[in-house]
Amino acid sequence: MSLTAIIGGVGDAVLVLSVCGAIYAGLATWATWRFVRRPATTPQGRASITVLKPLHGDEPDLYENLASFCAQTYAGPVRLILGVQDPADPALTAAERLKRDYADRDIAVVIDPTPHGTNRKLGNLINMFAQARGEIVVISDSDVRLSPHDLDQIVAALEAPGVGLIHCLYRGRPTASVWSRLAAMDVNTRFAPSVLVGEALGANPCLGPTMALRAETLAAIGGLEHLADFLADDFELGRAVRVLGLRIACPPMVIDHVFPERSAGEMLAHELRWARTIRLVQPAGYLGSVVVHFTPLALIGAALNGFSGWSVAVLAALVVFRQLQAYLLARLMKADRGLLWLLPVRDLLSLGVFIAAIFGDRVEWRGNRLRVQRDGVITA
Repeated sequence: MSLTAIIGGVGDAVLVLSVCGAIYAGLATWATWRFVRRPATTPQGRASITVLKPLHGDEPDLYENLASFCAQTYAGPVRLILGVQDPADPALTAAERLKRDYADRDIAVVIDPTPHGTNRKLGNLINMFAQARGEIVVISDSDVRLSPHDLDQIVAALEAPGVGLIHCLYRGRPTASVWSRLAAMDVNTRFAPSVLVGEALGANPCLGPTMALRAETLAAIGGLEHLADFLADDFELGRAVRVLGLRIACPPMVIDHVFPERSAGEMLAHELRWARTIRLVQPAGYLGSVVVHFTPLALIGAALNGFSGWSVAVLAALVVFRQLQAYLLARLMKADRGLLWLLPVRDLLSLGVFIAAIFGDRVEWRGNRLRVQRDGVITA
């Protein structure tokens, strides 16, 4: 068999894979449509809640993100704990302003540099937890913003029989930067719909930006200390809860995750950290997810076929399908649609990150270079 025939055969295989990816994308779109049509739920009780918000630096929209937790309609008692490890952390400005503006709310600010393990965010959470009280613990990143009824839906989902952990689907909320908008676009049109496919197939995924569980469940897995050395602390928390025989649930709501990226370097470093962490803790699933990059795959397949007429037709059809799918997903997610014309570029960047994440075990996180082991444990 000639080299030309071999290259053409590989091109055919890649094009078939890209068509399979398009079918998967259709399934993801259906899963998203089904999810957003689920009715909102209300809690039966008024369990007391502690919300833990680890802070680090003066992020875009930080005050607005924190204030959204003070505007909740939840009828039970809510204690909001904001924590930093550095007494000079500029995030304290927003934290102290929040305490002044919402003096009627139970808000505590913790400043404690005590280290715990290699995950500094978990070290911060462990220090904050000393002031926690209540039946439910909500762990939420500083770049998350809730709608007024979201705590109600989180508690209602946790009340369901057999549920031990709640995670929340999120959409990317961009800032003014084009790189922020491209990062959010990838989440809204690729990542979040894939999470919903996992939900539909019973994979029990767990997203880290906002999670909730009962205090007794957290104690049963060994507390936050159990997570202190894991970079993918959400993955490990979900695994530990499943070991207890409990389910992970996702309430019918979409929270906002603010993307602060100001440059291509920041965006790619952030995405490479995510991708490499997933690859190290779930290697088979990660490699299988190559199908979500179906338009770049179609371009590669067409190139290997010498851009023959039929391969170009397949490529064109998949590009049009991807544009329509992304537009529909952005509408369903109520997300930014302004730069969807850059979607082909965004998809090529995503495939580049996917390939780069296959190699190496180092990530960059908040200015630190870290090595991630295959079990998700991190070392400096």
